[in-house]
Amino acid sequence: MLPRIGTLALLFATLGSAGSVDAGGPKSEIELTLRSRREANGVLEITEQKEAWKPAKTAIIVCDMWDAHHCLNAVRRVTEIAPRMNEVLEKARAKGMLIIHAPSDCMEPYKNHPGRKIAQAAPKAKNLPKDIGAWCHKIPAEEKGKYPIDQSDGGEDDDLAEHADWHAKLKAMGKNPRAPWQRQVETLKIHDADAISDSGVEIWNLLEDRGIKNVILLGVHTNMCVLGRPFGLRHMAKNGKHVVLMRDMTDTMYNPKMRPYVSHFRGTDLIVEHIEKYVCPTITSDQIAGGKEFRFKGDNGK
Repeated sequence: MLPRIGTLALLFATLGSAGSVDAGGPKSEIELTLRSRREANGVLEITEQKEAWKPAKTAIIVCDMWDAHHCLNAVRRVTEIAPRMNEVLEKARAKGMLIIHAPSDCMEPYKNHPGRKIAQAAPKAKNLPKDIGAWCHKIPAEEKGKYPIDQSDGGEDDDLAEHADWHAKLKAMGKNPRAPWQRQVETLKIHDADAISDSGVEIWNLLEDRGIKNVILLGVHTNMCVLGRPFGLRHMAKNGKHVVLMRDMTDTMYNPKMRPYVSHFRGTDLIVEHIEKYVCPTITSDQIAGGKEFRFKGDNGK
């Protein structure tokens, strides 16, 4: 099946409060190109839609960019992607977007941080979804297609000897080798005006309290936490947020030894395609931070 590129008419939707368009600053609109996919009569069509988003009505959720992981290669990829991700967050923050740091199961180190209190202080939303506190493993639209990768082994792609050495090192450090994360990776700077939460309820309340309709998800791992967490893509999409994935600021837990037996990075591409078909559109980091799209050093695009 060959993809056919189709570009929709340019759509500039003004979302949120009025503001002037200029080269920078909190009142600027940000022009984004949202990419989606659909199949029609056996033909895959890729569509791009241009939109202008109000930064004050937009939030970026940073999903599970932990300081450690049970998979050593996952740690390496987080280390590689984090500097560019921090650039994105700095540019987005300067434009007036709300940054929400969501390192799941790691709230204790931040209990006295202003950002933690910001998330906790948001009043209960009148439209709080009943299941927003739970994982979402699938939405109805995904029933139309087949999930593209087999992640039943947990997705670890480490060399076995390196993996054993890594777990021994984690244990010597007093960490649980299966769940060694304790906080967000320090490369990502947290400002006092940012929010910190791993709660779908808190994050939804915060978004509603600030009138935020546009949500950008980035972080790891796309096929697990980014999709399924209570604050993840599926919940945001099915409950009416205008949500997108930043597709070059993410990674998967996928082992090339599992179906469909492609490279790790091709596995990520397949998950991105699945999301664009059935969950939500995607954007890239250069649309906010300038420069080029990010690509891992080991990703040769094949």
